[in-house]
Amino acid sequence: MPNDNKKKSLQRQITAERLNEMLREIEIDAAGSVKEGEYSARARITALFDRGSFSETDRFIARSSEPDEASGVITGYGSVGGRLVFAFAEDRSRMKGAFDSVSGKKITDLFAAAIRNRAPIVGIFDSDGMCIGEGVAAMSALGAVAAASASADGIIPRIALVPGVLGGTEAAIAGGFDFIVSLKKSDGTGSDIFGIPPFLTGVRNTPADCGFSCCEAESEAELADIAKRIISVIPSHRGEGASIADHDPAEENRSPDVSCLTGGELCEAFADTDSCIRLYEKYTEGLALAIAPVGGVGCFIAAGNRLESDGCLTEADADALERCVSFADRFGMPLIFLTDCPGLASDNGSASYLKTVSRLQSTIARASNPRVAAFMGRAYGAGFMLLGSKSSGTDIVYATPDACISALSPEASVAFVWNDRVKAGDLSSSREMLEREWKERLSSPAEAALLGEVDDIVPAAELRPRVLSAIYMLLGKMRRDVGRRWHK
Repeated sequence: MPNDNKKKSLQRQITAERLNEMLREIEIDAAGSVKEGEYSARARITALFDRGSFSETDRFIARSSEPDEASGVITGYGSVGGRLVFAFAEDRSRMKGAFDSVSGKKITDLFAAAIRNRAPIVGIFDSDGMCIGEGVAAMSALGAVAAASASADGIIPRIALVPGVLGGTEAAIAGGFDFIVSLKKSDGTGSDIFGIPPFLTGVRNTPADCGFSCCEAESEAELADIAKRIISVIPSHRGEGASIADHDPAEENRSPDVSCLTGGELCEAFADTDSCIRLYEKYTEGLALAIAPVGGVGCFIAAGNRLESDGCLTEADADALERCVSFADRFGMPLIFLTDCPGLASDNGSASYLKTVSRLQSTIARASNPRVAAFMGRAYGAGFMLLGSKSSGTDIVYATPDACISALSPEASVAFVWNDRVKAGDLSSSREMLEREWKERLSSPAEAALLGEVDDIVPAAELRPRVLSAIYMLLGKMRRDVGRRWHK
């Protein structure tokens, strides 16, 4: 009897708490937004979904270690832009979001449901770590979540939002998600992400700067907005293929002159109007990365950025590009290379750099997703081989008339091959003339076209429609390939 009374008392208490939360949820739905600084876990997860569509799962499960405390995580599903999405949000108001066995079970069950229903999963992380009092049970549950996330890898997209604290093993789990979006704090430090607490090491990481997160939001509202925009561009699961959205037909014929653009501006010019989501902006240097619909087709775009490190491919560039290529391949998304790269960064020959480039090379070689390249400037050495070569699997390759495709720059090529002609003192063979001759005769796009490495030479002002036409043509290949992979 005493136990029955305790259960009834606990049930009344939980019911009252949930009623208050439901009323608060209704307020959020009605307002459509929450004031900055007032975001609870429930407000965060509700802000992610289409208004009124969120349904919670395992709502009344309490902590095993603290029976009077509700679970430290909210789980459920709903629609985002009309598409089914599953999500969990760590509840910092419950013992600072401490992770325990109950939280672990709720999250692993959610992963299983997302995989079963072939829908993306979003994790909103804000926790000080494990529930120490549970010991092995909590650690085991955390391991189960890591295994559940790994089982979803390449089957459904995983998006991590980090508005607060993320540390230890949970940080490692979130780091394995396909997209990680962090929150920029008012002091400019970014979300609090660490392997070992800063109060022990004195070290803090800014997730966007070190490449942990691919995007950084200025506010909680923007955090949810970025997640929604990513979901609108990517496939829901591996067997779906590229996302093809309704779009303005005028986008198919839009033909901007991109000859003077570089980096992020070049990505935006190829993307449909006001739709470009730039990735790893604070991390990459010689390469700009973005995800966006192009003619309604969700694509990854990689564009050379000659304003940073002269466009050389740095270790950070190779690392970020490898992640993008890997996701694009697993989910059948087209990849567009807008190449202007003089090769590898000469001031970085470290072992870790070479390993990163090697990993990128292997990922590109194995990939079977649709790929279109446009050589728009320099394509020297590794810049040519990694960023659009047909030998690495690119389907269609274009080049602008002023592109320069060579093993080395014309300057370096002349110094290696024709330096004796310069030394001879022949006025007709000055270094400048020889460099011009090399570029026009031995490294022109026409030379590459004759060898079958370039399909056509296209003026910059006509490049976007030609790239889009190639993407549309390759959709058939994409459907066949992703269907074959899904049924393996």
